[in-house]
Amino acid sequence: MRWILLVAGLLLAPMVSAAQETPEQVVQRYFETFRSGDFAANAAMMDPAALAELKTAMVGVADATGVSADETQAHLRETFGVQNTAELRALEPAVLYERMLRSVLGQGEMREVLSGARVNALGHVLEGDTAHVVYRMSMQVMGNSIDQVQVAPVRRVDGRWRVLLTGSFAAMINAMPAAGIEP
Repeated sequence: MRWILLVAGLLLAPMVSAAQETPEQVVQRYFETFRSGDFAANAAMMDPAALAELKTAMVGVADATGVSADETQAHLRETFGVQNTAELRALEPAVLYERMLRSVLGQGEMREVLSGARVNALGHVLEGDTAHVVYRMSMQVMGNSIDQVQVAPVRRVDGRWRVLLTGSFAAMINAMPAAGIEP
């Protein structure tokens, strides 16, 4: 009986610790997924509502690009691994986000920059169910050192902290209808 309890305790320990992660730990882990290139793990840390909002925006952009069908198809294939907007609509939001990250950040110079980036979460400020995590990011870009303090929002969803889109990205999505693009 003691062995069963011991094994159960070992199996459940990671679940308990994940549920008790601080906003700072979540942001540290989130940026570690960028460093390691584990975009599936990155997508799993995102707020599902934020990913749904992103998907709606990306489908809207694909529908309203104003470029030739061939160019749109090439872009969809390159970025999302789909042939058309119908296939894009069929993707789960987390899969769409993962594929987008992999396409934009998964190779070349961006991959190199991200793999060397360092993030240090400094603290957070609570605002309702959202924590704004202040962090310092340091990286090398084309031989230049960049060191800046930024904020990453996280929200508690089903007992776990989940990463939100940044305010500037959310504002860009919300501005799309004004620009004639229906998300």
